[in-house]
Amino acid sequence: MFGRSNSGKTQLAMQTALLSAKVGAKCLFIDTEGSFRPERVAEMAKARGWDLDGLLEQIVYVRSDSASEQMETIRRMPGRAATASCRVVVVDTLTRNFSVELPGMSNLSSRQGELDVHLSEMARDAWLNERAYLLTNRVTFGTTRDVGIGGRTVDQLVGASMMLERVSGKVKAVLISTGRSVLADLGAAGID
Repeated sequence: MFGRSNSGKTQLAMQTALLSAKVGAKCLFIDTEGSFRPERVAEMAKARGWDLDGLLEQIVYVRSDSASEQMETIRRMPGRAATASCRVVVVDTLTRNFSVELPGMSNLSSRQGELDVHLSEMARDAWLNERAYLLTNRVTFGTTRDVGIGGRTVDQLVGASMMLERVSGKVKAVLISTGRSVLADLGAAGID
């Protein structure tokens, strides 16, 4: 999922973690932005009338402040007791650490190379360990349209992309692979 700031990416990422926990699937939430809030996840569960007992324990939270930490979390996941059984992995936001550490056009090749390695390792882990991945990402503001950061490197290694944007207080989701557009009021689902 990609979109501008305040388009609902983190809220949907937290919803994914919550829904995974609700069906008994442990979820690893890798937070590169510092925006994960367990109290917000609890509010989402309460809005649905769900008993919170045990749900938050199903979500393993990792704060990642560097690209190397982010990559190591994925590499070590199968060998760590707390994360080996995770069925779902959420990375919010995929490219943040890479963009901060390797900024600008002069670092484009290095940044894209590191990102390619990271995405390849996640794809391999997903395949070998039957895990689902949800990645959120930022956009750059183009003159004709917004473009997901990471460009073709990200496009080549993800199964499907969804662009989110706010339109008149609602979230518009466009499935990029199909071009199909959905406009929904996600406030009823606990997404602000």
